[in-house]
Amino acid sequence: MSTRVELRLPSRMEYLGVPDVVLLEIGGELGCGKRRLEELGTAIIEACTNAMEHGNHLAEELFIEIWFELDDENITVTVLDQGPGFDHAGWIPSEDLMRQRGRGILIMREFTDHLEFSRHADGRFLTRLVKKIGPDDGQE
Repeated sequence: MSTRVELRLPSRMEYLGVPDVVLLEIGGELGCGKRRLEELGTAIIEACTNAMEHGNHLAEELFIEIWFELDDENITVTVLDQGPGFDHAGWIPSEDLMRQRGRGILIMREFTDHLEFSRHADGRFLTRLVKKIGPDDGQE
């Protein structure tokens, strides 16, 4: 079984909660643990924030797309923006973990099973987050 749900949102911060609501709805139907969904939801909000703010520079006429792809093992979320991207291969995390900004990539890495940055075939910048479906650790 494979299902895909797509969202298209303007680059306005008040829409950041929409992908999380969609995730909770579809993830709950799959029997995914609450903690797993909360972690993935946090990572999605970080990816969407980066797409809106750094990719599209909060230009309301520019949109981000969020694709939720579900199969028997994973929830894969792809976030696309119209920005230039960044040197993800050369990215080095800040040593100051208490600073207010700049922790999004660390959060996405911590809360997903796989994270990648690349270019879509149409030139848009792409962030892909993958989380295994299943109960939270220690639950059956």
